[in-house]
Amino acid sequence: MKKYIIMGIMMCFLAVNVSITAFAEENSDMKIQKKVLQQQKEINITQYCMSKQLKQKRIAPEDYIPVLMYHHFENGEIEAGNGVVVGINEFEEHIKALQQAGYTTIFLSDLYDIMKQSKENGKQPEMKLNKKYVVITIDDGYKSNYELVYPLLQKYNVKASISVITSLMCADCEDLEAWETEKMNWENLNEMQNSGLVEIYNHTYDHKPVGDRTYEDVYYSIKKGEDMLDENLQKRSPVKVLTYPNGNYRKDIAVSIQRDIGYDLQITTNFDVVDRNTSMLEIPRITVDSGYTGEQLLQLIEQTAVTTFQKKSLFFKVFRHKLRVTGVIGLIVLAILFKIVKVRNKKII
Repeated sequence: MKKYIIMGIMMCFLAVNVSITAFAEENSDMKIQKKVLQQQKEINITQYCMSKQLKQKRIAPEDYIPVLMYHHFENGEIEAGNGVVVGINEFEEHIKALQQAGYTTIFLSDLYDIMKQSKENGKQPEMKLNKKYVVITIDDGYKSNYELVYPLLQKYNVKASISVITSLMCADCEDLEAWETEKMNWENLNEMQNSGLVEIYNHTYDHKPVGDRTYEDVYYSIKKGEDMLDENLQKRSPVKVLTYPNGNYRKDIAVSIQRDIGYDLQITTNFDVVDRNTSMLEIPRITVDSGYTGEQLLQLIEQTAVTTFQKKSLFFKVFRHKLRVTGVIGLIVLAILFKIVKVRNKKII
């Protein structure tokens, strides 16, 4: 009798394990799809508008927060599709479009506060905020952030979050090679941050991607960058933020860095919007290439939101399906076990 019961229990565990393994494989496929979605930023926005996905239910802007990613800015026109350099006139058009659409710009530190409160108020991905928020992030610390972007932030009273490569913030930039693009100095950073329109965060000391580096090596780059910010900035954000070089991210590194240094947010280049279920260790962003008009940027944000929520919906549908399959298999096994025991009891009688 005991032998049959043990066999039945083992069969139940086997059924559950098979289902969970299948679910993990599908979840892995979803991660691969996420990388593919990053490549879709190169597709013209008009093709997005033609997509069947846009015909589906629109996601309310109050249910998510887009985090935009920029780097360097130049005067004049920039060839469309440049993922690093954006024309300053285009950037100004983006600001106007966002403000006209009712968006309020916030810092990454504000995003952390909103996410923390939102996670305490429910489990559904919809954030149900009372405003439309957007975060403008700028990486690396190019001089154009100070010379071209900062005046526009002042003109339109817009906030920006700038993550800098601390080893490249020069006291004087006379030693630059001809091919290098000039970066800001600490005086520039302090002036902007003291204005209340900019917050400065860590983009590591040397901008080396995580890749397959050892934890000790990655820790050194991040900790040294953090120490330089402490030494050279007149004030720091109350929220600790790490922006990964090239968005290169590893979960094991993220968990260890959060434990050892205490980062509240860790920023990637995963192509999604932020919702209630977004991990604070893996904040996604929307890369803004050159060539987008203000209206096209708004459409890109909306389409990214649709894609993000579709993936979340697919995840939970697959999860529920696997649970149902597991439950059915378990019931069948138990029924067979019951039948075996019943037949054996009859033989004994």
